[in-house]
Amino acid sequence: MGAGPQVVGRDDHSNFPPGVKTVRSIGSTSGKLNREGILALEPDLVLAAEIHSAEQIKTLENLDLSVFLLSNPKTFPELFRNVRLVGQLSDHEVEASRLAASLEIRVNTVAEKLRGLPHRPIVFYELDATDVRHPWTVGPGSFMHTLISLAGGENFGASMTQDYPRVSAETVLRRDPDVIVLGDSIFGVTVESVRQRAGWEALSAVKAARVYTFDDDLASRPGPRLVEGLETLARLLHPDRFP
Repeated sequence: MGAGPQVVGRDDHSNFPPGVKTVRSIGSTSGKLNREGILALEPDLVLAAEIHSAEQIKTLENLDLSVFLLSNPKTFPELFRNVRLVGQLSDHEVEASRLAASLEIRVNTVAEKLRGLPHRPIVFYELDATDVRHPWTVGPGSFMHTLISLAGGENFGASMTQDYPRVSAETVLRRDPDVIVLGDSIFGVTVESVRQRAGWEALSAVKAARVYTFDDDLASRPGPRLVEGLETLARLLHPDRFP
């Protein structure tokens, strides 16, 4: 939206777009905040997210800083609203409105291309399989659940009560998903390593070569790249609709 030059600082986790890496980092926000580093930047506004604790927000407010907590979107309309909010806060309302409108068009384009689907494949989204006997997946409260549904799939974890549940390998084998999406590919998980898991070679997704790597940042970062995540996932699930 054109507010890049106004960004005076970031944390280590904020790494997109690539140009932001030239912006001074105050370090990690996993524990105590670098108060001295933040104050040295002399920011007029601090944008915080739900990943930050109430204690961290209080720390910033105690430094007499203006803090705005941007909530994680649960739907695309909420994402568009966040974009417009940041536009207002940074004095780029017109540009933000244009960006939100362009993102909405892209989401609607995906919906139009998927209209009248005869089949919605069951999708197992793997978040973490450090223990392959009990991999983590996504439930109905996650944005990935929203993406899977809008991309023309049925989330394997849709009936689970947790946002990010852990399941047994036996459950995966029994339910036999049509598609496996590896959000943990960033940790080195590959299509071939999935084939080598005990019993997984019998899965429909494996036999049909429908195991895909996926950039989890496109689903877990609450920003405009969520739209790219939707487009990418829709192409994986329904390549015939995206020639």
